[in-house]
Amino acid sequence: MSEKQVTHTPGPWATSRSTHGTWIESKSIDGNWSKQKNGNYAGRWAGHIVSLPDHMEQDGVQCGSIAGQDKTQEEINANARLIAAAPELLEQCKLFEKLLRACVMAGDSGADLERDNLQAILDRVEGETV
Repeated sequence: MSEKQVTHTPGPWATSRSTHGTWIESKSIDGNWSKQKNGNYAGRWAGHIVSLPDHMEQDGVQCGSIAGQDKTQEEINANARLIAAAPELLEQCKLFEKLLRACVMAGDSGADLERDNLQAILDRVEGETV
């Protein structure tokens, strides 16, 4: 199996706070209007991946954007941490898939289903299936 071309924003990703939310940003992209590895110029928003708005309430009623409307601030923060960990999780899943493949090749039939399930997830993440 050959390595697939990475099409997502390069990692590592991290969370940072803005005035009204949490940002997920790539730490491998310089946001200071500098020339990037691909030859393009990038500024402040170059590493921005997504913003998760804070949970807001007015008079005890949830309000604000759809993303934060029905979630507590703790849940929004947990989602941000999970999203920020995605590149590292993907790399660990790829390594684990290789380990499971080696187990299957060595005759461990119990690893077949788990390896197939993991490969299906990797295919979805890497754009092989929707």
